[in-house]
Amino acid sequence: MSEPMSETPAIADLIQQGLFHHRQGDFAQAMQRYSDVLRIDPNNADALYYVASIACQEEQYKEGIGLARKALAAGPPQARMHNLIGKAHERLGEHLEAIKAFDAAIATDPTFAEAHGNRALLLSDAGMPEEALKSFDRALALDPAAVPDWVNRGTLLLELGRFEEALASFEKAIALAPEDAHTQMGRGNALAALGRYADAEQAYQQAIARNPKLAIAHTKKAMAVIYQGRLAEARKLLEQRMALQPKDASTAFALAQLMLLMGDWRAAWPLFESRASLPQPSYAPLEGERWQGQAPGGYRLVLLAEQGLDDTLQFARYASLLAGRGHDVTVLAPPVLAPLLRSLPGIERVTSSLDEIAADKRPYRWLPLLSTMGLMHLTADTVPAQEPYLAAEPERVARWRDKLGDGFKVGISWQGATGGTPLATFAPLAELTGVRLISLQKGPAAGECARVPFGSKIEHPLNANDISAEGLLDMAAVMANLDLVVSIDALPAHLAGALGRPVFLALPRIPDWRWLTEREDSPWYPTMRLFRQDDTRQWQPVFARIAAAIRERAGG
Repeated sequence: MSEPMSETPAIADLIQQGLFHHRQGDFAQAMQRYSDVLRIDPNNADALYYVASIACQEEQYKEGIGLARKALAAGPPQARMHNLIGKAHERLGEHLEAIKAFDAAIATDPTFAEAHGNRALLLSDAGMPEEALKSFDRALALDPAAVPDWVNRGTLLLELGRFEEALASFEKAIALAPEDAHTQMGRGNALAALGRYADAEQAYQQAIARNPKLAIAHTKKAMAVIYQGRLAEARKLLEQRMALQPKDASTAFALAQLMLLMGDWRAAWPLFESRASLPQPSYAPLEGERWQGQAPGGYRLVLLAEQGLDDTLQFARYASLLAGRGHDVTVLAPPVLAPLLRSLPGIERVTSSLDEIAADKRPYRWLPLLSTMGLMHLTADTVPAQEPYLAAEPERVARWRDKLGDGFKVGISWQGATGGTPLATFAPLAELTGVRLISLQKGPAAGECARVPFGSKIEHPLNANDISAEGLLDMAAVMANLDLVVSIDALPAHLAGALGRPVFLALPRIPDWRWLTEREDSPWYPTMRLFRQDDTRQWQPVFARIAAAIRERAGG
């Protein structure tokens, strides 16, 4: 909080008294002193600023904006006034006005570091990361001791996948505020993103030591223990947290996924429902009654797609299964998936429109798609061994057959929405004689082909930038003409499995829950074979085994 400007002795004393109470959190006593000042000098800019600050601290943001504007009108422009107005507009969700105010603060005083930091955070939230980083760097150049800016900068770098830089940013913050639990949390997150799980565990423990009530730190520590392969220990940690905080959704969901990974599905599915109470729920409930497994009759059943596209592809099988049991099934899916899902056998409709569901006046009950498993099949041994439940369009398949031509064709995908492996790890596949590598990779990761020595051996029949529904239909048609798909855990693997195509799936030492542990097959996809990292956590042995299996398959 800035010190007041020079005043007459009486006013200066009153403001100092007000600041003392203000810093102690005694807003009533502080307001009394500031009000005394304003009775003497109604346009006193310092008193108006501090009164505006208290209004904002008490969440009376519009009043705070009005008082700050009055202060600006009463005296020369002050960067702190504009900055306060910007923070109030941000709290009100008025981001454009907030940016204007922060820009005005910087124009008034380009060295006012706090305004640069506030502007950076707003730009980050608005999806302008590079501009945000410039503002963070400017703020920290002006005030290298600004802990919040180091932390926020580190968080942004984590989101951008620049993990080493993020770690450095958090470590700067820790050097300045070693007792701050959230700063230790940020460091743990960066270490975990780098795969340094033992170090991440220690960082989360440091956060817990500083704030034992920080529930997310306990959950993150357990996740770091999981990724070190100590599953039973992690389960015990999460169960202990659940006993202390049974309503904490993040802990419950983490425990559910761990139990699923360990194969304890019967106990896990009820906890899996906690995803609806996460800070960012995986679905929005529909109006009306949720389906609880009742027999068909007198209502439609609406299944809601949720989480990632690959989750929807995996669980879409249950739409057909329920239709086969007599239900009139509608699937509510994102537009990019809707055309492909219309190939599901037996269902009544696929739509992306709530209005379309409402226009049908028949009553309905609804259920999130990933809740079907818990209601219908409680263990890995009871996953329905279905025939391919999705299909590529026959005419599109024929067109791609002509385009692709002959040879042993292997589709490859190396990056998904939540990570993957560098394309360079696929090098053993490029050494196979008589094998054509067909890229199924979408997005920026497709550019890696230009940076690996075997890039010229990879064919690109699909548009890597086309992530539309048409692009997905084309991918399905290409897969229908391939001899094999080799992928990390991402959408192409699930699509190939749903289409009944042969799939080799490369998995990290600790995979997502759906792949369980140890086994080389998948209960979800009969045509899939799993290739797992060993305890060394290296990809080279995985792809050497995949290459050997392809050589055997192609030779056969």
